[in-house]
Amino acid sequence: MDRGPVPPPPRHQLVGGSRGSSSGSLGAHIPGADGSSEDLHALGKREKVKDKVKRYIAKLSFVEMSVMKATTKIDGPPKEKHTRRLVLESWSHPDTAPAETVHALSRINMLNSPVVTLKALSTVHELMQRGSPAVLPAVGGWLDYLSLVQSHWDRNGNNADYGLSEVCSPLVVAYARLLAAKARFHSEHRAFENNYSFDEEAEG
Repeated sequence: MDRGPVPPPPRHQLVGGSRGSSSGSLGAHIPGADGSSEDLHALGKREKVKDKVKRYIAKLSFVEMSVMKATTKIDGPPKEKHTRRLVLESWSHPDTAPAETVHALSRINMLNSPVVTLKALSTVHELMQRGSPAVLPAVGGWLDYLSLVQSHWDRNGNNADYGLSEVCSPLVVAYARLLAAKARFHSEHRAFENNYSFDEEAEG
């Protein structure tokens, strides 16, 4: 005797609520799962506390930690949030932050990894363009170090086997030379601001 198709077994229900509900036991353990701004605010406060704890453990200032994070060995440009923090610090504390930044950059090993060196130079460039006017004298006192970086990678590139050092060395040398020239220019011509630029009008 044909009794027709067999009905499917009943679906399992989530404990404490229906499927997709944020009020069940599953959603209760996720901060902000119900859209509560209080939970999200608490999560943000915990992240800030964790950042302060990390700095306390490492005994680093905001500037030093930002320099360290901006010049990691990971391929790619420095993260904008770290360079932006350095720029903002240079405006908030022009008497101390630029010198502290340059001092922190001097402690970065720029003679081994071309990636770290390029990221450090990129950070300096960002500060020279967008930082407070106090950045320029601080970088002007860093010319000897830029010359050291330039001469080291010029020599290292000529002697290196094929690889990352050989490929990046010419770029490191050119970048260090550019920043040194920019620092000298602003030191000799103080009337020009760090972000000065002009566009020549096209002739009709």
